[in-house]
Amino acid sequence: MNRSDVIGKLGCRVSTMLNEVEKACGLQVQFQTLAGSCGVAQYRYDPHASTATVLLRSDWEDVDVAHELMHMKLELVEGFAVLAWRSGVSQTAAVESAVARVRAYVDDEVVHSRLAQQGFVVDGEVLKSQLFDDIYTKVPRYLAKLRPRQQDGMAHLDGVGYGELCRSSFLVQAELIRSNYSAILSDSHRKKVQRFVDAFRTHRSVEVTKADLVLDLFRTNDVTTVAGHRQVLESWAQLEGLDSFVGASTYTKQGNGYILPWP
Repeated sequence: MNRSDVIGKLGCRVSTMLNEVEKACGLQVQFQTLAGSCGVAQYRYDPHASTATVLLRSDWEDVDVAHELMHMKLELVEGFAVLAWRSGVSQTAAVESAVARVRAYVDDEVVHSRLAQQGFVVDGEVLKSQLFDDIYTKVPRYLAKLRPRQQDGMAHLDGVGYGELCRSSFLVQAELIRSNYSAILSDSHRKKVQRFVDAFRTHRSVEVTKADLVLDLFRTNDVTTVAGHRQVLESWAQLEGLDSFVGASTYTKQGNGYILPWP
């Protein structure tokens, strides 16, 4: 996959977004192929090489590119915070996975809101059908059958010791979707979200307690603002005991690229 291939297939709306983001950042976005098992798309900025890269699956859609460009814009143009490693700490894979989970679920609340404002269809584009057909369909069924935790469909981080974080983040997202988008979800998808929430709250009490603390952060802080986003990000990391490893920092323009100061 190369840049010209992607640009040639982009619709006018996302092509314009790409041009605007590149102009604002002073960077040219590169595109690479993403392995099929790694999700839909990813965005990476390398401060050492001053390169911005969007990784896409072969079946990518315009909204996937728009989603990653929005992440880039928030971080490099608008000054939204990221969780950065503190100086001198050991960068373990376990903590990296946990930090990535917190960042993704906080950042995506802002990105989803922005994409909806730009006219992307929430039910089907912003929120993929796979979410409703996989997690929100399978997990309630597994929980009703009293499957053990390692087989409940939410064991993604169990192997690195952050299973409670993983499960609670699923409930946080479901409750935020229910709160923010219920009115524009299909009847089928709205019912799937509700069944997931009900089953989760019945069978996973420890994670419910943790998720409700995080939901309180979203209720008391406007995550779509720079200040509110930073507060939610920092506080959630603290709740998970991650604040000794990472802290909030903001990319700063330097020369032809950006640096991320130690938090």
